[in-house]
Amino acid sequence: MRPGVDFAVGKMIEEMGELNSALGKTLRWGWASVNPELKPAYQESNFLWVKRGMRDVHGALFNLQREMVELGGLEPEECWIPPPS
Repeated sequence: MRPGVDFAVGKMIEEMGELNSALGKTLRWGWASVNPELKPAYQESNFLWVKRGMRDVHGALFNLQREMVELGGLEPEECWIPPPS
């Protein structure tokens, strides 16, 4: 991921927005539903879409935390987000 706290904040906002979309569709259509407009090879259940979104948010949050440490606004011992696996 590109360095810099501004980029990290932008990425965090983007990933949270994508997770919000996945959660909204899940509430409307259910966890097992898929997007019928996608070709079958590209379809995934809303459950998997939310799971992927959570992983992406975790990665973006970890990156933002790291950038805040580099900026000097957060001490390493204050960090609570583990690295993505």
